[in-house]
Amino acid sequence: MTMLIAAILLYMLAITICLTVIVKGHSLNNIEKKLKKLIAKDSADSEDVITQKDYYQAYEIVDDLGAVLECNNDMVKYDGVKSVFRRVEKFRNQKQPETNKIDEGESELDDQACKKRNGLWVVK
Repeated sequence: MTMLIAAILLYMLAITICLTVIVKGHSLNNIEKKLKKLIAKDSADSEDVITQKDYYQAYEIVDDLGAVLECNNDMVKYDGVKSVFRRVEKFRNQKQPETNKIDEGESELDDQACKKRNGLWVVK
């Protein structure tokens, strides 16, 4: 009896793995595509669609970060990374407006606290 239960569980696991591979897979044949439509029901709805504008904006930010990191002066690197980080935060806030509205008051308080705590300290 336990062997039967183990065999059934093993078959169920194999079928689950096969279905997962089909849903997540690439270069599917026609039968697999039909099965994927049946199971997933257009998984593109759950994924965020990236527009060309967003793609190029993110590409510019990463390109600017690379240019800043190539610089030899550490202070220029520090200021450049801070500026790129601000741009990343603005870009992220554009993509998540509902989170931004809820946490806006909290983030302003956090920004003020960070500005007071964080600073450039010179140690001799």
